[in-house]
Amino acid sequence: MQRRLWLSIVAIAAGLSLLVAAGFAGAASSASGVAGKAGKTGGTLNVNLSATDFDYLDPALSYSSWTWQFTYMTNLKLLNYADKPRPEGSQLVAEASDLPTVTADGKTYTFKIKPGFKFNTGEVVTAQSFADGIDRALNPKMQSPGAQDIFLGAVVGYADVVGGKTTHLAGVTVKGATLTINLAKIDPAFLSKISLPFYSAIPRGLPINDKGERTPPMAGPYYIKSYEVGRQAVFEKNPNYKGGRVANLDRVVVTINTDLDQSFLQVKSGQADYDAGGLPPAQVASLAPLLGKQFFVDNQLVVDYVALNTSAGRFFSDVNARKAANYAVDRPAMLRARGAFAGKSTDQVLPPGIAGFRDERIYPIAGANVEKAKALWNKGGKITIYTGNRGAALVQAQVLQYNFKQIGVDTDIQQFTSAVLYSKAGSKGEPFDAAAVAWGSDYPDASDFLDVLLNGQNIQDKNNNNLAYFNVPAVNAALNKAAVLAGPVRDKAYGALDIMITAKHAPWVAYDNRNERTFISTRMDPACFVFQPIYAKMSLATACLK
Repeated sequence: MQRRLWLSIVAIAAGLSLLVAAGFAGAASSASGVAGKAGKTGGTLNVNLSATDFDYLDPALSYSSWTWQFTYMTNLKLLNYADKPRPEGSQLVAEASDLPTVTADGKTYTFKIKPGFKFNTGEVVTAQSFADGIDRALNPKMQSPGAQDIFLGAVVGYADVVGGKTTHLAGVTVKGATLTINLAKIDPAFLSKISLPFYSAIPRGLPINDKGERTPPMAGPYYIKSYEVGRQAVFEKNPNYKGGRVANLDRVVVTINTDLDQSFLQVKSGQADYDAGGLPPAQVASLAPLLGKQFFVDNQLVVDYVALNTSAGRFFSDVNARKAANYAVDRPAMLRARGAFAGKSTDQVLPPGIAGFRDERIYPIAGANVEKAKALWNKGGKITIYTGNRGAALVQAQVLQYNFKQIGVDTDIQQFTSAVLYSKAGSKGEPFDAAAVAWGSDYPDASDFLDVLLNGQNIQDKNNNNLAYFNVPAVNAALNKAAVLAGPVRDKAYGALDIMITAKHAPWVAYDNRNERTFISTRMDPACFVFQPIYAKMSLATACLK
């Protein structure tokens, strides 16, 4: 997932009632569009998805930034983020539900489902549609990333569902149009978490399928008309949608696994309108004259990093090898591979803009320190590194290979499409030593970096986010303790954990915080361009043609 710069959503006022609106900080590098206005309606947007495919279009399983950009059009949530630029687009607003009431102890949330929402099949959305979505995501047979303790672990009965003792979450009850969720312990970020795509409304009887349903019925502004893996997906307006979100286009046609360089030329000539897979790094600088017209640059809450597999028996199970890697990798070279306007170098897990971030400069961010790396590791060895197989990843693989060679470590580089890379690296026991990957926050809080990515209690058989397989009981306990804190105390705790984990345990080589760079065709009206800050991509529903 890829996000951008916000403050934390996790403020609790006296009396423990939660703030619904997320705070926001930071500015983009270019104009980010209008506030979700309805532009010219109709027509077909032709989108390429270069160098990859969707991971899943099933709401319980989809977990990549490029997929969430599309499921943002199709999923219906209790609360959602508006199709608007910052700051409005970073605030939770009512969608299928009214804003919930919260008890004084902060443990019971009551949502009233609005009438009138329907799936594309005509089935009516009810409170049960959301209860079913939650149960399905937590069912261990789904192997959903949404089953992680960090998300809904505070809800009464969570352990029984994920442990396979029952298929229904006891803390979720339905009475008519009312959905009530009871927590066993307070969770300051709960509203952000329940608004994640995993817990969207689903129709009755949607199968439990860990491979994902390809075209599940959807109740958002659009639905998935068709999806052929590796080739094409078509999204069309939901004929039964009566909600308030903008839906300018009739349909969006996605051509999958296109070539990044050829796709760039297609967008330039108007044969395609946009590439959701990114831009060729070498071409980005040429777009500078089009800034604010066809080219947009926006900050993201994203960290690019090399996950070091700390599993027993792997090369990076040795902490000195991990620290040596942090000195050996040339961070500016890794960033330059992504081209102009790419972002800024970093060495930490938390990105600037997340509440609690402190810039400590633990490892060199101006270039490698080979001598220091050699002092930490002089045993040589050979490692297997998984990387992407297109665009910047090709150059970055060469940088990593050279950097490790400088300290006597040989590398076997194995390259995959993005979807395959994350699937393989996310499978426990996969034989790799390092993986060059990226992470953007699901919601604007430090827990979504530190807990989701580095709490060993979240490791499962498949679909892991903790790609370092980092599992230190004392760190897990400290993360769990920070998760129930609120306000400045929470921020301070997470900031200290970021620094401690990075300096003492070094499970990653973090190397940059990313910008999102968007290039659109001349067929598209730039007045309708909206950078959605939570999903950190162009809002497709608000896009319009001239």
